[in-house]
Amino acid sequence: MACRVPISDVAKAIDRLREDGGVILTGFATPQEVTRVNDDAAPYLEAVAKERTLKGQPGGTLRCHRLFGRSQTAREKWMQRSEVSQILNHFLKTSSIPYNDQGNCTIETDPVLSSSAAMEISPGEKAQDLHRDDFIWQKTHYSDEGCYKPESDVSMGIIVAGTETTMRNGATVFIPKSHRWDHSRRPNQDEACYAAMSVGEAFVFLGSTVHGGGTNTTEQSRVVHGFFFCRSWMRPEENQFLWWSKEEVETWSRAAQRQAGYLLGNPFLGHCDESDPVGMFRACETLEDRGGG
Repeated sequence: MACRVPISDVAKAIDRLREDGGVILTGFATPQEVTRVNDDAAPYLEAVAKERTLKGQPGGTLRCHRLFGRSQTAREKWMQRSEVSQILNHFLKTSSIPYNDQGNCTIETDPVLSSSAAMEISPGEKAQDLHRDDFIWQKTHYSDEGCYKPESDVSMGIIVAGTETTMRNGATVFIPKSHRWDHSRRPNQDEACYAAMSVGEAFVFLGSTVHGGGTNTTEQSRVVHGFFFCRSWMRPEENQFLWWSKEEVETWSRAAQRQAGYLLGNPFLGHCDESDPVGMFRACETLEDRGGG
C-alpha cells in the first residue's frame, strides 16, 4: 500500500515523492467538501452514463471533464491549499536565467493546470493499462535507477477520493520507485501496490510514476477527482480555454486564474497583446462598448 503522510507535513510528503514517486496525503479534504465536489460532478457523470446507455454501451469509466471550472470547492479550497502549491512547485517550478546582455535576470514560473476530471469506475470495469502520465508530452526516460532528479519531471497528478477506494473497487494501481526506471523497464506483478484511500484523502504522484486505475469487482461505483499539472512552458493536456466563458473565469480567485494560465507568471509566455489573458476579457468588453469588433 502507498505510504501515508499528513498533508501538514509537506517536507515528508516531498521526501516520499522523491523516494517512491507517489504518496497518500491524509486530511486533505473534509467530508463536507467531498460531498460538495461529488454533487458538482454528479449531473455531468449522470449525463454521460445516460448517453452510454442509450447507445447500448453502459458502464465503463465515466468522466466529468473541466472539474476545475465546474466545482468552486475543488478549485478554490483544494487546489489553492498552500501545501498543494509547495509540493507542486518543488517538482515543477521552472527557474532559468535567459541569455541577454545584462545576464542578471531570473525568470521563475509555477506549474499550470493541465486537466481535471471526476472519474467514476463502474462495477465490472477492467483495469486500466499501466502507464506514465508524461507520455502525453512524448517524454522518454533514460535512467540507471541510481538517483532521482526532480527537474526531470514535467507533470504531476492529484487524485482525491470521492468514495472509499479499495483494491476491490478499482483503487489506483501504483508501482513504487518506477519514476526512476528506464523507458524499457516493465513492472512485475509483485512490485505493484494500491492507493487505497478513505474519503477525503489524496494520492499525489509524479508524471513519471507508473500507475493505472484498478479493476472494480464490486457492485458499487468508485469516484475520484483528478487534477493534473504540467510545467508552465508545456502545452496542457486539455484545451480548457475554449470551454470556460469570460464570465466564469472572472468569478475565480486570482490564484485560480493564475493556476489555470489566465495570469502570466512569465512576462512573455502566453500573453494576449502583451498582457495577461484575463485582461483580454476587459479589452474585448471595451471594444464592444465602443461598437468595435
